[in-house]
Amino acid sequence: MSELLKFKENTLVAHPGGGFSFGTIPDMPKFGLPGGNVYLRVGVHRRANSGFGVIHVWEAHQPDLLKHGCDTIDGVAAHIAKMIVPGAQIYCEFKEQRGGNRIAVLRTSTGTLILEPRHERATGFGYYVVTWYPQRRAHGTLVGQIPRPPKPDLVAPEPEPLQK
Repeated sequence: MSELLKFKENTLVAHPGGGFSFGTIPDMPKFGLPGGNVYLRVGVHRRANSGFGVIHVWEAHQPDLLKHGCDTIDGVAAHIAKMIVPGAQIYCEFKEQRGGNRIAVLRTSTGTLILEPRHERATGFGYYVVTWYPQRRAHGTLVGQIPRPPKPDLVAPEPEPLQK
C-alpha cells in the first residue's frame, strides 16, 4: 500500500526533485491571471469528473497513466512534474470556478493538466492540480507559457580590492 494513502486529502505531495512547488505560473496581467506556484495534493476521487489530486488522477486515469509509463500511484507526482516545464503552454477557458479561473497546462506529448487557483493559509496563493487527462488539446484561450529560468550570469563579478 502506498504511503500516500495514509495522508489526509489536503496534504501536499513533494516534488520528486525536492520541495513542494511543481513549478511557477507567471503573472498574466493582460488576462487578469495572477502568478503563483503549482502544488499537488494527495486528494480524493469521488466519482468520474469529481475529485482532485494524486488519488483522483490515479483512480480516474490509471489505464492512460500506464501507457505513459506511470505504473503506480507513487509515480503520479513524477508524471505531473514532467508536464510543468519551460515552454509548456497555458490556456484558460475563463469560466470562473469557485473563486477563480481554472487553467490548463499543455505538454504536447504528455497530455493536459487542469489547475485551480486557491489561497491557502500555509502556502498563500497558488495553483493546485485538479486532474490530468491524456488528450493533448486544451480548450480556451492561449494566455501564456511556463517561463524559462533566467540564464546564469557567466561573467564573474570584479573582486573587491583588499584594504590595509
